Amino acid sequence: MSLEEDILIERFLRNKLSEEERNDFLDKITIDLDLREKFLLEKQLFETLNEKEWSYASKINTTEVEEYATLFRDNSDRLKHVIQKATTTQKRKVKIRRLTFFSAVAAAVIFAVLINFYPQDESFTIDEIYANYNTDELPSLVTRNSKEVQKDLTLAERNFKNKNYKEALLYVDRLLKVDTENSTLYLYKAISLTETGEFAMSEASLDIFIHSDLVDSEKGYWYKALLYLKAKDLEKCEQILQIIIKNSYFNDQKAKRLLKDLDTYEQ
Repeated sequence: MSLEEDILIERFLRNKLSEEERNDFLDKITIDLDLREKFLLEKQLFETLNEKEWSYASKINTTEVEEYATLFRDNSDRLKHVIQKATTTQKRKVKIRRLTFFSAVAAAVIFAVLINFYPQDESFTIDEIYANYNTDELPSLVTRNSKEVQKDLTLAERNFKNKNYKEALLYVDRLLKVDTENSTLYLYKAISLTETGEFAMSEASLDIFIHSDLVDSEKGYWYKALLYLKAKDLEKCEQILQIIIKNSYFNDQKAKRLLKDLDTYEQ
């Protein structure tokens, strides 16, 4: 749309055209669909906004234009075109419509934000989902025990935190033989087995923990869900998550989020 046509539309809306010019303009918009669309838009703006808001701006601050160009030049070809047109108009010292200019800028900014920040077909692998949820800090194993037991507890925890899971298992198994009431040992063992791919053994260990009389045995359900997630057995994982949610077990809120993530993953 040319600047001359913009000015013509404004003069028409302000009743500043002669009778002949007015008739010529009406003939034009019956033939030129683009001009008619532009006219209808400007007419709506003219009827909606007051005189001051719709008026031309005789000067556009060049610094303001340059700031918009610097901020958004990489985000939208449309924005680049608008700024370029505005700058060119400024150099030619021709009046432009401020409202039209900044409406285009706003539209381009919204478009750029959506392109840059709205997730585009974002998806995660099962391993990435597992890593995201396998973040619970387990209690320390170190307690006031005999020197011999204390040494094994320290070595078990140190190897576990360093992800030396096979080494950690050696000490955890030794400790469970003398302390079957330590909930944390069961979890260290189950997670270590899961991380080393010993899924069946991890499941068996968690079942023992879940069916024990230990006060926090319900935690076993959450780590069992993670076990199935790691093993990519999503059906069993979802079944355990449903049990956690239904009974408000440990990490029930995380279970809801994980279940939702799995539903999205499977679509």
